[in-house]
Amino acid sequence: MKQQTQRKINEALRHIRHSNKSGSHVNCIRLNYSAADKHNDEIIRRCVEYLKTGVSFITEAHFIHGGRADLINLATKEIIEICNTETEIRFKEKIKSYPDIFTIRKIRI
Repeated sequence: MKQQTQRKINEALRHIRHSNKSGSHVNCIRLNYSAADKHNDEIIRRCVEYLKTGVSFITEAHFIHGGRADLINLATKEIIEICNTETEIRFKEKIKSYPDIFTIRKIRI
C-alpha cells in the first residue's frame, strides 16, 4: 500500500515545476500574499489536517505546462481550489491548464 501511494505521489510530482517556490517543498505551507485572509486561512486549515493525518501535499504548485493550483493532495492526485471572489467563468478558465491526471475539487468559501 505504501509503495502504491508513493508511486502516485511521484506521478503527481512529475507535473510540477521544481524550479519555483513550490518546488520540492512537500508538506510546507506556501501562501499567496495577495490572496484574501479567508482564502489563506482555509488553505492553512486543510494543510494542518493533512499534516495530522500524514497526507502529502503541495501548496501554490506551478505546473510544468502552465497554471498554478492552491493545494494538491499528492497521494490522491486531487487539486483543491479555494474560491472566494473568483467567478465561475474565471474558475473554468483557470482549470483548463491543469494536467489531466488530477481531479479538481472546488471549495467555495
